Amino acid sequence: MEQKLTERERSVLHLFAEGLEAETIAERLGITTEQVEQTSLNVLYKLFSSSLNCTLEASDTERLEELVSA
Repeated sequence: MEQKLTERERSVLHLFAEGLEAETIAERLGITTEQVEQTSLNVLYKLFSSSLNCTLEASDTERLEELVSA
């Protein structure tokens, strides 16, 4: 199942691609650095979850989901 990126996830990804650091991205978007970091983890999870699900055991997948959603 393909998961689409949210507007915030796309914004954070775009700004990281421009070479900005998390602190600068947070200032630009008016969010905390922690929110930027969590959003970037969500992006990575969404982009790679289908390939990860094929290679990880169910318990490993559950642990990864816990880490990403924490």
